[in-house]
Amino acid sequence: MEMKKGYSVYEHDRLEPADGMRIERKVYFEEKTADISGLTTLPLEQLRALREEYAAAEQAAFAALQQQAAAWEEQAGKTLAIDKAIEYVRTPEVKHTANQWEAADYGKHISNRVYQMRYRVSENTRYDREKEKSIPYSWTLSWSIYTNSPHQYGQAKIAGQERKVFADKAAMEKYLNGRIKAYAHLFTEISPSIPQEYAEHFKVNGQLLPGYFVEGEERTQPGQETEKTDAAPAEQAAGQTTGQRKEHDPMSEQFSILIDSRSRFETGEPGGVWLPMPTTTEQLHAAMESVGITADNPQDFFINGYSSTEDCPFDLPLSVIQSASMDELNYFGKLLEMQSDGDKDKFAAAVTHGEYAGSMKDLINLAQNLDCYWLYPTVRSEEDYGYYLIDELDELELPEEAKKYFKYEEYGRDAVSKDKGQFTEQGYIYNNQNTFTEWYRGTENEIPKEYRVMSFPQPERGGQDKTFMDAAATEQTARTVAEQPQEPHPVIPIVLTAGKPAEKLKEITDRLEQGITELFDSERYKEYLKVMSKFHNYSFRNTVLIAMQKPDASLVAGFSAWKNNFERNVMKGQKGIKIIAPSPYKIKQEMQKIDPHTQKPVIGKDGKPVTEEKEVTIPAYKVVSVFDVSQTEGKELPDIAVDELTGDVDRYKDFFAALEKTSPVPIAFENIEGGSHGYYHLEDKRIAINEGMSELQTLKTAIHEIAHAKLHDIDLNAPKDEQQPHVDRRTREVEAESVAYTVCQHYGLDTSDYSFGYVAGWSSGRELSELKSSLETIRSAAAEIINSIDENLAELQKAQDKEQTAGQEQPTREGQEAAPEKPDPEAAAPGKSGAQEKAGAAPKEAFTPETIYRVRRNPYSDSRENSYLLQAYVTQENGRAKMGDVLYTGTPEKCRELMGQLKSGELTEGDVKQLYAKAQETAQTAGQDKDTFSIYQIKGGDETRDFRFEPYDRLQAAGNVVDRANYELVYSAPLAPETSLEDIYTCFNIDHPKDFKGHSLSVSDVVVLHQDGQDAAHFVDSVGFREVPEFLQEQKQLTPDDLETGETVKTPRGTFHVTAMSREQIEAAGYGFHHQSDDGKYLIMGNGTRAFAVAAEQAQRDNPLKTAEQTTEQNGNMIDGIINNTPTVDELEAKVKAGEQISLVDLANAVKADKERGKGAKPEKKPSIRAQLRADKEKAQKKNAKQKSQDLERS
Repeated sequence: MEMKKGYSVYEHDRLEPADGMRIERKVYFEEKTADISGLTTLPLEQLRALREEYAAAEQAAFAALQQQAAAWEEQAGKTLAIDKAIEYVRTPEVKHTANQWEAADYGKHISNRVYQMRYRVSENTRYDREKEKSIPYSWTLSWSIYTNSPHQYGQAKIAGQERKVFADKAAMEKYLNGRIKAYAHLFTEISPSIPQEYAEHFKVNGQLLPGYFVEGEERTQPGQETEKTDAAPAEQAAGQTTGQRKEHDPMSEQFSILIDSRSRFETGEPGGVWLPMPTTTEQLHAAMESVGITADNPQDFFINGYSSTEDCPFDLPLSVIQSASMDELNYFGKLLEMQSDGDKDKFAAAVTHGEYAGSMKDLINLAQNLDCYWLYPTVRSEEDYGYYLIDELDELELPEEAKKYFKYEEYGRDAVSKDKGQFTEQGYIYNNQNTFTEWYRGTENEIPKEYRVMSFPQPERGGQDKTFMDAAATEQTARTVAEQPQEPHPVIPIVLTAGKPAEKLKEITDRLEQGITELFDSERYKEYLKVMSKFHNYSFRNTVLIAMQKPDASLVAGFSAWKNNFERNVMKGQKGIKIIAPSPYKIKQEMQKIDPHTQKPVIGKDGKPVTEEKEVTIPAYKVVSVFDVSQTEGKELPDIAVDELTGDVDRYKDFFAALEKTSPVPIAFENIEGGSHGYYHLEDKRIAINEGMSELQTLKTAIHEIAHAKLHDIDLNAPKDEQQPHVDRRTREVEAESVAYTVCQHYGLDTSDYSFGYVAGWSSGRELSELKSSLETIRSAAAEIINSIDENLAELQKAQDKEQTAGQEQPTREGQEAAPEKPDPEAAAPGKSGAQEKAGAAPKEAFTPETIYRVRRNPYSDSRENSYLLQAYVTQENGRAKMGDVLYTGTPEKCRELMGQLKSGELTEGDVKQLYAKAQETAQTAGQDKDTFSIYQIKGGDETRDFRFEPYDRLQAAGNVVDRANYELVYSAPLAPETSLEDIYTCFNIDHPKDFKGHSLSVSDVVVLHQDGQDAAHFVDSVGFREVPEFLQEQKQLTPDDLETGETVKTPRGTFHVTAMSREQIEAAGYGFHHQSDDGKYLIMGNGTRAFAVAAEQAQRDNPLKTAEQTTEQNGNMIDGIINNTPTVDELEAKVKAGEQISLVDLANAVKADKERGKGAKPEKKPSIRAQLRADKEKAQKKNAKQKSQDLERS
């Protein structure tokens, strides 16, 4: 601390090169040394002035320091770059074996500069008493492939298996050689190319190390010469496939299915493509397209085969795979992918066992309930099982002298019969009767969204997702014979007699109603109805089938119906649309005769019902083909409307530009197939107009779609109760076309040839109920559109006059000024003929692009703060508008405010973009301290199954805690001040946000609230929420060493330290049950290298025999003489000498009983009841050991 007169200064300066600089000073007032008497005599105003002066000097000094700090930043950046370059240069070259196999302490390995492969084989032996030596009975193989980057840590695992057990050494060697051959292509070069997904492992500070190159990228750096070995055999092996089978990535493929086209298959044409599972939507679409399946022919999709992998070789009937949906198959593949190698073996064995393998629902549940099965990989026969139970599990203790007589095979056979187990290629498996939980009930919505991949690729044609189609040809008749193109001709304006605007609108709509009524009475409409009545009214199911196969279908009939009823023929090469048609058939059956009066069976003389033969109709269905009108040719079908209006419109470009400004959504042109003239897209909030139509048809269609956008728009993101009533399709089309007719008539554009037929076609009858009920709506909407068009036309005319005036002020080539020409007031009306223009009109000026602005809904955001876009559009000479940049994203009010400032010239596009960038920066900064909520859900996989959907009390009872390590973050969003936990629970169960990818909020999920800078975790319990502060704390994994009691326990297998952990805790730490102490008080738990003793914690039940013994004298004629009175060896020998037969089991029990009694004991003196009960208890515990233990060979 530096002391100065009147104050003291603390310095906190520090410099760390290339890292950070800190200059911090704090000034403190010192009363003892300070003298402010000279200042206190000054007036307050003077003191304030002095303070401002001194503070300004401070600010100047601070600014100078900031400039120096900026210079330091630049220099520190250079120093940091040097440090990173030194780190890159000092990275050592990786060590490798140059693609040669070498022995190591752990087995053998091979490596190059990119890959390394290792394997280890260990023998599992058993002591053979006859040969008096240990002999191998199984072999354990572990192999792996990793990257071999210079980092020496964090290598990426490419493939491998741990502790795969084989009962046959030859089978193990065959499997190992197969793995080595499968990955031999990785070890043909010293420095092979690096796959994109592993590139980061070979970079230091973002720079690829020298001598390496990445697949798909040019070799831009000088590398070491790659030494190639003979790669031809590996390449040939890689090129060999079976039929159409492709080589797939072995890391993720669990099984494959053969995708095929039913139509092609039925014709005998070979084909199909193998698709590895699990898959993605993109891969599925690619497979479908390769066999010609799209959304046009979904009925052709079928699965023609499946193939399992070596890692999980399950065997199923093909029908099980074919009856499953693609989403189920993908979910099934994902579950297999998450399993360990040991669990895959158990799953394959369980499928062979067959208890849960009859459907895909069973298989999905089986994959999540493998703890219900025990698998013994080394047990391959009943004799093996007998040896395993006796020698390994000590289920029955036999003396050495009895083992040579014991029939292990019969003992194993009895055990298999009791277990209801089965021998499989993976070993012996049986159901241990644990609870089998049905996680999946067979409904598709239970499959997690991220695993749902099923959809059909769209065919290569215009989009089919059209909303509010303006196409009489699509909904009424599809034209197949194109008319010869006609020369455009001017539109002849109509004459209106009314004077006032409102009266004009009424006159126009009256004409519309009169014209449609006359159309209903015409011969043309009668002929139209006569023909339309011949078309079949298909059921809903067949309508969906037709839409799936040919979305643009309008009039559909069978092959013969087109020929006989409509005098049209199906064109050659057209594919039929498959639908389901009734095909009943009749059979004769012997049935009971029914009395017509009593409705009861008629009884014959023999007392039996009288029977008679009746003809019965059996309902049945068949698949038939139908064809759309667009697939036929021949006699024209009658229609009540023209295909398309023709004619040019004066000042068409100005009129269309006014329409664009009138429209509430952007208008764009595109090539629409299927006969539709245009559509309004509800979701994207845009209007599309078909290219190449006449000017009159284009304007009429634009107004039609603008009417849809104004009258029939629906906010798809709004709650249903806030959405406006959705009128039926007939009313929507009648309103939109009537508005278009009215607006066009107002400007002298006659569309009656088209509009009358269109409205009549959409009306439900000659009463015109849709039109009459909507007249007020039609007139109001038309008036609004007309007023907007007039205003926009006036603005355009004003701008053109301004440009013309500015042009007249420029001197001509001759130095003369052109005389100003007065604008024609009649020119503002777009429908006037060119002949009516003034003769002295100036020549047409060069086209100047104009930028227009529109505010539209943002389809990519649910948030109100970003619900709308302000977008620029640039007009083109052909009358279209080209979409430009998005200038701002925000609320509709803000976007419209900025659009007004752009139009008035207050702001430029650059200014608006800067405002948006600042708003984003401010929002990001504010978001750091903003209140938020986050949702955490249990991770997938077997290791977290015991925590999933478990209430808090049950977790605690099992010794578990709510550990953040078991969870993953699935959603985070701002927290509104009034939002409660119950609100969050309701929202994420009833109305999920679009970007929420987790499952509905359920028990065991955790919601973390971040409020006022503090975090609080809340566990979703069976009822309500429970705060769990431990979720936010780092959880320390307990080990048995941490809780050692200092005691030890001796068993025949060794001495073990006692730990205070419970069985559940030590199992969570990775230990499994090994055996039990003789007194039954302790369980010995091991992990393959270490073992500890834990308390058995088994409640002892009162034994009535023990109570009886405590109150009864020992008496050979009482309890002890009736129960467990085991004979001695001498007694059994006496029976043999007398010619009686004895069992080996009795002999074994007698030997054991003699040992317990002691050699010097007399036969007549039996052990106490206590001793016998203790012996029985030990036998029962050892017998149950099989049911409690896991596979010791594998652990």
